[in-house]
Amino acid sequence: MNVTDVRKVAVVGMGLMGHGIAQVFALGGYPVAMYDVSPERCQQAMAGIRANLRLFQEKELVSAAEAEAALARLRPCGTLADAAKDADFVMEVVFEEIEVKKAVMRQLDAAAPAHTVFASNTSGLDVNAFGPATSRPDKVVVAHFWNPPHILPLVEVVKGEQTAPETVQLTVDILRKVGKYPVVLKRHIAGFIGNRLQYAMFREAVGLVQKGIATPEDVDMVVKLSLGRRYTTVGPLETADINGLALFHQISKYLYLDLDDSKGPHPVHTKLVEEGANGVKAGRGFHDWSGGKAEAAIKRRDEELIRWFKVDQAARKG
Repeated sequence: MNVTDVRKVAVVGMGLMGHGIAQVFALGGYPVAMYDVSPERCQQAMAGIRANLRLFQEKELVSAAEAEAALARLRPCGTLADAAKDADFVMEVVFEEIEVKKAVMRQLDAAAPAHTVFASNTSGLDVNAFGPATSRPDKVVVAHFWNPPHILPLVEVVKGEQTAPETVQLTVDILRKVGKYPVVLKRHIAGFIGNRLQYAMFREAVGLVQKGIATPEDVDMVVKLSLGRRYTTVGPLETADINGLALFHQISKYLYLDLDDSKGPHPVHTKLVEEGANGVKAGRGFHDWSGGKAEAAIKRRDEELIRWFKVDQAARKG
């Protein structure tokens, strides 16, 4: 099967990521069957997609006609079997727990046509642990979107030991067709590429706070006003090439010795979690999120991401 054979898509799981992924495929021209064990989540997903598309229209990313056409392609389903029965490509976006993934994969295997490819949106679990739960491990692959999936362009594609090359190629092709930029990992590694880089920086950032080197506000400011801005155009390895590998090699000799190498959560992080200071939803974490600060930060983030979305869209059209 190649990308021209994919006529219908199903998205299973309508939580944080599922509705955005469904939107991506609907805007890409595919009829999308949507399913969640909670019917209320499907209703919330449709409302979320409508809100996203209104924002896209305001930002001139889609026309009113394109938004209406995308909404018309979405079909909430009452059962997983109904969603999967005629799907050619399924995105699994269920709870990030291996036994849950296995159970859903088994149900999909029983309900979907023999040719259907299953792609999991796991952010780090091993495809080799849940792909063999099906009778078609050659057709199971990871396609890890980044949140918010309807705005961020990157998708990490990870093959299992039994994943067929054709499955990887089909997944890459369909992602490109809906406007994403897939990268393919040569084999599974915990956390894939993005989360390994994210958590390496997070470990060092928390370590700096733990040691009393700087406040959380100042650590975040350093990233936002230096690395963050530079990394939008050149990655860490490109940066090393530009600045000179000999320089990076020399600095590595002494700095690697002093970088945080904690093997678990830092005490300051653990203390916040134990106190219930779990971040935005609790109103407090490393930062104080009271008084509308969270809403303002998320709006600021999304507006900047949409600005880059426009840049990507223009580059594709050019």
